Amino acid sequence: MMPADAARLRRECEVFCRYLIGRAPGAYILEKYCEAHERSAEYSSPAAFDRVLLSFASRGPSFARLADSYACLFARYSSLRRKLILLFSILESASAQHGFSDAVDGSGQPVLFVKIVFRGVLFALRLALACVLFLPLRLVLGGSPPAARRGH
Repeated sequence: MMPADAARLRRECEVFCRYLIGRAPGAYILEKYCEAHERSAEYSSPAAFDRVLLSFASRGPSFARLADSYACLFARYSSLRRKLILLFSILESASAQHGFSDAVDGSGQPVLFVKIVFRGVLFALRLALACVLFLPLRLVLGGSPPAARRGH
């Protein structure tokens, strides 16, 4: 792997970790993320739209959240989604050994309901903005290649 590729993958991993769990990844997480990319071409795509979506998401956690809001509904087989699922799997398998814990929210049902509604409204707003940004790009550049969709 070229040094530029390794640096790009480390940056992606850091941004996506901050998006998914709100903190930077440890050395083990970074190593496994880069290792997965070395072993498989599954996480890259020749599609121009996939590259644009991934580049946008790699700018920071807020950008990743916006891009993922779009991708979870309209680009489910994109490189971005595959990379996020990969990282989530690495985080899940490494959680106990690397200090990640899944804390239970002790608030009652009314508070939980308000949180769910609030998150749903935020998602809808992000999705609307993401559609304005990404739908025209997808129409111009095309989506994920059909071969990427067949395997999933």
